[in-house]
Amino acid sequence: MIRFLGLCFFSLVSLCAEVNPWNLRPDVRILSRKEVSHMVLETRVDHVRLTLIVSERFPYNFKMMSFPVYFRLEDEKKALELANQMDKYLDSGKTFTITLNGSEIQSLLWGEP
Repeated sequence: MIRFLGLCFFSLVSLCAEVNPWNLRPDVRILSRKEVSHMVLETRVDHVRLTLIVSERFPYNFKMMSFPVYFRLEDEKKALELANQMDKYLDSGKTFTITLNGSEIQSLLWGEP
């Protein structure tokens, strides 16, 4: 009986466990409000960038400089809408997952993978 209860407890804990960021590919990041410090709109000649200033993951963020990652968008209106949507989403305590190609964000998934 005790073994059965222990097995049920550990299976429930494993189902409720969060995604371990160290098991993800190097080009995939899970971002929360703790990692994103600023959102900046930048204009380029042919596009607009929504740049996120991001800090490193926990064990490596001691004395670490932040780095930028960006979305490439067509116009300012779409960039501002995405920035407002991301800001509200992060302020609610949720996370999102990004896939990177260098510093450019290729895909965005609302929530953890």
